Amino acid sequence: HDAGHMLALAFRVLGNMNYAEQAIQSTFITIWKNADTYEEEAGPAKGWIYSILRFRIGVLYKQHYDSIQAAAQNTDPLLSETLINLQADIHDAEESHSVFYGYLDELPVEPQRALINMYFSASEQASTATFLNMPLGRFKENILLGLRHLSKKLESFPHHVENEKIGEYVLGGLSGEEERYILQLFNQDSSAANIALIWEAHFTEFLDQLPQQTPPQRLWDSIRHNLKGTEESGNIPDTTGEYPASSFIPGHIKEACLDLWGNVKLWQACSLVLAILSATLVIMMPSSSNMPKMIAIMSDPAQNIQTAWVIKINQDGSAQFKPLIQQNIAENLEMEVWTQSNASGNDYRSLGTIKSSTPFNLQADTLGKTVPGQLFQISLEPVGGSKTNKPSGSVLYQGRLVDVSN
Repeated sequence: HDAGHMLALAFRVLGNMNYAEQAIQSTFITIWKNADTYEEEAGPAKGWIYSILRFRIGVLYKQHYDSIQAAAQNTDPLLSETLINLQADIHDAEESHSVFYGYLDELPVEPQRALINMYFSASEQASTATFLNMPLGRFKENILLGLRHLSKKLESFPHHVENEKIGEYVLGGLSGEEERYILQLFNQDSSAANIALIWEAHFTEFLDQLPQQTPPQRLWDSIRHNLKGTEESGNIPDTTGEYPASSFIPGHIKEACLDLWGNVKLWQACSLVLAILSATLVIMMPSSSNMPKMIAIMSDPAQNIQTAWVIKINQDGSAQFKPLIQQNIAENLEMEVWTQSNASGNDYRSLGTIKSSTPFNLQADTLGKTVPGQLFQISLEPVGGSKTNKPSGSVLYQGRLVDVSN
């Protein structure tokens, strides 16, 4: 019943139908194998289902980040409407019986935009805020304002002092410290996890923004193929399609892991592990032909779980800057790269401005002397850069050099 909406959501976030079908396949297999673990008192079944789906989308987004971003840059603009324009269609999707949309429409435009864009984003809050050309602090205020309004208006919520914070967690993009706090809350208070599934179910109303996608018969065949021979497969409807079953055969380890995914806390916690793992792989697997002598991992100062940029200082003193997330900024703004060798001083030095998150190199004479502990920052500045010889706008990312030559 929900497959069309689910595929539309996966395709909207991932921008690739192959990846979207992978997300649907792993989601349906997980649901089928763990359906007996769902209990109605835990929260709405729809919330449970979409929690699994959005976790799987997030995993695929991180795994295929480079190809997703490259495809997004080469896509026909008419076929890839920006998230910011989704909000313009809200009245077209509104139905007289949609209480959620009625309450959402009572909010000012900014909180509406913040909620909708964060739901359709697989990025951190800072990246989504920058996409909307909105300071992170104001973006978070708009998110909490919207959630507070909805939680008071919608009658399905039990009273809980952390209703809005749980809703913010479900939307995604929180810092590691904020996520750990909510996960600890789930462990201590079963009603908190119940509220998370209520939020998830309500947020599916946003899917009315998207045209449904019809799952092809080969997808159902592939799901049946991957459950073939399991105890759960006996009740799967025997559908016949024009497409052959997928040749994809999961390994025994993956099958064992799928059995663990009936726990919503585990799905969310895994995203932290994946983020840390991605940073570790960047550090631990440099090219053998060009071993770096120092590395800096740059992340949002307030959200240091997700790596945003990696700086590699080569043996000859040159530097390679590689982005791991895409930063979209307004036409009247640029990103400026800074370094500061003395943390206690004010000796900022600009290394130039960049317009988008693309890899670039700096020669040794341009970079200057580098030492362990040296700070690098990327700030958001007007076109032409800061006029004060130091960051004048928001510091988007920062990190310090670590000696890895030994």
